[in-house]
Amino acid sequence: MANGTDPRSSATNPFTALPFPSPGERIKADDFRALSQSLRILYELQTLSGSLFGHTLAEGRTALTAQRYEVARVMTVFGNELADPKDDAMDQRKVLQILAVSPGESAVLVVLTEVVENRKFAPNLMGLTYHEAGERIRALVGTTAAERPVIAPDWIGRSLAEVHPVT
Repeated sequence: MANGTDPRSSATNPFTALPFPSPGERIKADDFRALSQSLRILYELQTLSGSLFGHTLAEGRTALTAQRYEVARVMTVFGNELADPKDDAMDQRKVLQILAVSPGESAVLVVLTEVVENRKFAPNLMGLTYHEAGERIRALVGTTAAERPVIAPDWIGRSLAEVHPVT
């Protein structure tokens, strides 16, 4: 911080000390201090999260430890979670976001990328005629169409008793 004090180093969480003055009450210097510390904590965590975006979890752990944060949970965008946040199984995944468990506390949540197969799921049909593209799709997928179209009976003008007889 500008005055050389770290808002996270205080014994109390500045968010719990935020005042709620009533109209007409004087605002004290300590009230502004708690508000300033709280805003600074949010700013620093947001800045850290942005600076770690795209870095590996291993790099993120180092930066978080240097800033006196503790990784409480690690989860991927698909919901896969490390049982032990200190486990290095996902250290090569990229960091997407870092969130505070509770603002002003040292515990953070880390959201990571997920390993996804990068194969193309659609065949390349560029430069083919409609007939050639249809043949290629049928060769890959097969035919899923019914042999004959299903014809629905005509229920217009019939009573419910005629359409659905009770058995």
